[in-house]
Amino acid sequence: MENIKILPITGEDIDGIVDLWNEELPIDSINKNLFIAKVILDEHFEPENVLVAKDGNKIVGFIVGATVKEVIYPDVDPQNIRSWITSFAISKEYRKKGLGKRLLNTLLDKFKKDGKKECYIATYPYGYFVPGLDVKLYKDTISFLEYFGFKEVYRPLSMDANITLLDLGNEFKAKVEKLKSEGIEIISYQQKYILSYIDFMRSMTSDWYRVARHNLMDMTRNLFHQDQITIAVQNEKVIGYCQFEGSHFGPFGVADSHQGKGIGTILLGRTLEKMRMYGFHDAWVLWTDDLAAKVYSKFGFKETRRFVVLKKEL
Repeated sequence: MENIKILPITGEDIDGIVDLWNEELPIDSINKNLFIAKVILDEHFEPENVLVAKDGNKIVGFIVGATVKEVIYPDVDPQNIRSWITSFAISKEYRKKGLGKRLLNTLLDKFKKDGKKECYIATYPYGYFVPGLDVKLYKDTISFLEYFGFKEVYRPLSMDANITLLDLGNEFKAKVEKLKSEGIEIISYQQKYILSYIDFMRSMTSDWYRVARHNLMDMTRNLFHQDQITIAVQNEKVIGYCQFEGSHFGPFGVADSHQGKGIGTILLGRTLEKMRMYGFHDAWVLWTDDLAAKVYSKFGFKETRRFVVLKKEL
């Protein structure tokens, strides 16, 4: 094992990393373009944060880490002390020989030298692949990380639903009319609301704001349609939002001042209805919490996977 070198990623390593990833993490398999988009083209990418273990020219392990160079969005890293690990894997024949420990410690030492004081698995806002570790599939990995001082923070979940027979029903229509009587309309995004829409998204989270900007930019290139965004409007102000991209829907949410009125339920229902009209038979959300899951369940969503987010003080 002492002959194995741990080095920063190079362009020549990408194919080997993706091949090993798909061999060892088949449920979370990716393609080369996704890896390049989320890792290499991340504006905060540093080769030293993505380490590759090589036995000769053979890639036998890797670990993908990330830090934020400049804190543009305060909620991502309020004190500029956070670091993240979004994925790692060791080839089967090289496990339980100390290689995982070497990769992990090498990266954590680098984070410490950069002045980071926290490390999270696997919630990097700019390029996460999954919202944590699957509690059923990766029990050994979770135990391994806990041995090195990582502790559970929370447990998000993913959900799926078949929307082929979606029927919103009369009760749903009645709720829509009630909201109308209160001056609240649920409509497709319109250009005249662009400034209010951006302000609303910025008020939620920086991640939502970045999604909004990305989609609006795509609209200018005819790569995203305004019908994919549903908004709740009152007095010409956006107070809620939901979107879909393919069979994936979300994020969606409602301003705190308008919670409890059923706006979120209507936004979700309208979005699923549009998705079916576009020809999608299924809908899924990768990352949600148990509170939002109660809303999803009204439309037939069921838990698909449960993840655990881990954190270590450095």
